[in-house]
Amino acid sequence: LFDRSSGAMKTGFQTLADGRKVYYAEDGKMQYGEQQIDGHWYLFNTANGAMQTGFQYVPKYDKTVYYAANGQMQYGWQQVDNDTYYLEYGSGAVTKGQKKINNNWYDFDSQTGKMATGFTYLNDDHKLVYYAANGQMQYGEQKIAGYWYLFDKGSGAMQTGFQTLPDGRRVYYNEAGQMQYGWQTIAGKTYYFDLGSGAMAKGPTTIDNETYYFDPDTGVVRGDEVVFDKATSTLHYLDLLGHMATNGVYSIGDVDYVIDSAGVLEHAVGEAKIDGHWYLFAADNKVLVGFQTLPDGRVVYYNPETAQMLYGQQEINNHWYLFDKGSGAMQTGFQYIPEQSKTVYYASNGQMQYGRQNIGGHWYLFNDESGEMYKGWKLEGHDWYYYNTNNGQMQTGNATINGVNYTFASDGKQIPNYHIDYTYALAPGQGDSGKAANNYIVLHEVGVESGAAANARYFKQNLNRSETYVTFVVGDGGKVYQVGAPGQISWGAGYNANHNAPVQIELGRTWNSSQFWQDYKTYVRLARDMAGKYGIPLTLDAGSAGTRGIKSHYWVTQHIWGDHVDPYGYLARFGVTKDKLAHDLLYGI
Repeated sequence: LFDRSSGAMKTGFQTLADGRKVYYAEDGKMQYGEQQIDGHWYLFNTANGAMQTGFQYVPKYDKTVYYAANGQMQYGWQQVDNDTYYLEYGSGAVTKGQKKINNNWYDFDSQTGKMATGFTYLNDDHKLVYYAANGQMQYGEQKIAGYWYLFDKGSGAMQTGFQTLPDGRRVYYNEAGQMQYGWQTIAGKTYYFDLGSGAMAKGPTTIDNETYYFDPDTGVVRGDEVVFDKATSTLHYLDLLGHMATNGVYSIGDVDYVIDSAGVLEHAVGEAKIDGHWYLFAADNKVLVGFQTLPDGRVVYYNPETAQMLYGQQEINNHWYLFDKGSGAMQTGFQYIPEQSKTVYYASNGQMQYGRQNIGGHWYLFNDESGEMYKGWKLEGHDWYYYNTNNGQMQTGNATINGVNYTFASDGKQIPNYHIDYTYALAPGQGDSGKAANNYIVLHEVGVESGAAANARYFKQNLNRSETYVTFVVGDGGKVYQVGAPGQISWGAGYNANHNAPVQIELGRTWNSSQFWQDYKTYVRLARDMAGKYGIPLTLDAGSAGTRGIKSHYWVTQHIWGDHVDPYGYLARFGVTKDKLAHDLLYGI
């Protein structure tokens, strides 16, 4: 551009005859696109160089920016045609979506970037929120267009339904989020909310000169019943409409009762059965709650919420009690609970007992959660205990259980006639933790010329590679090495047998006759012991698949799966026949 008079070349901003405002650099050339001039960004049309204003899309940076009337890119808050926008500092990009600015949340239209005000549903967060006129998200109680609303203090989400406010008021917001007042039917139940504060009515409440009774906890209007007022420890009677009876004689369950002007049901001191429930009156028509000892010696319990006598099992202050279903008398001692098919024990204070307890000079064991009396064998650590299946008493001394003779110490621990070495026992989490069905004890022998410790070590060290192990390995002169956990599945005889055998026993080999007979004696004793513990018959290889008893691996091959014939080949080396093994398992050594 050259001056029409002097011909001097123009630079800087110039307004052309056709109205375009353009910019010429110091070399006189017209500029196009984005240009930074004196610290401000401008945008010039790429065809004719005209300076751009208003909202402009910049494809190179995929952003929409805003240029004021003077052509300068704007930043921060901007008011454009009565709408509010926020332009990012640095890039000038129009903000879209949710953004936190100076610790306040705002929302900007995902297409235009206009700042939201009023109720706005945020699709990404699945919540309805409210933005004030200044665009800031609101929290807590807010009065909007004459209605009270509640917004979550953390997320700003509009709340509906029953809510408890910081000042203790229990209020209700309908589906539109508006606080409700007066009589309201919600989910088929009737409530009343104060006309001024919206607070839910609880207890005796006078409305339009009529006194009603609302449940102290739920706020539901009560009717046609006797209710207990915890605040005054008195009883009231409500008619069908929920009106609280006052100042007269009323028939309740075909019995007439006097009710005073305050609505209190009057009664003499002592027990009273009113409308099918027992109550206990003290002086001044007060009713008692909690544990009470009646004149006939019964210890009973009256519900602190209703003042009614309780029956059956009850959890009180984190302890379980049992009250007779007829008299309400608190029960103590051993009690059988038919509904749960369990025997439990209540101490002299009526509380159910748990864990090991000495009662009448005998030890018993009660489940730590259910309180059920334990019966049968119990493995604690490496020690076995037995609780009599008839009376639950811990066994001491000598006893024959499931056909096997056992000896127990004075503290109840079994004294086995063999010793277990746990050097090669699998750690928790190793092997199979599944519980086997108590059907078989499976007998093996190692199949190679090696002893017990070597095989136990192999099972443990090669578990993941060989995927083979048993519960016990016997040998090396009558020693027992535990590998798997008794009662759990082991991997010694195929899927079916493994899942039906709580114990599988391997017998190590030897050519020494003296050592063999030591091994054999322990082999038999261990098998008998475990069969007795798991209630498995002492019969050897009896019946077909599914017949319970002690089984050889050869029997498993014949009736279930596999190609093994142990332990008979090895036992024959020292003259032990199948008949002898069967005799020794049945009668012991």
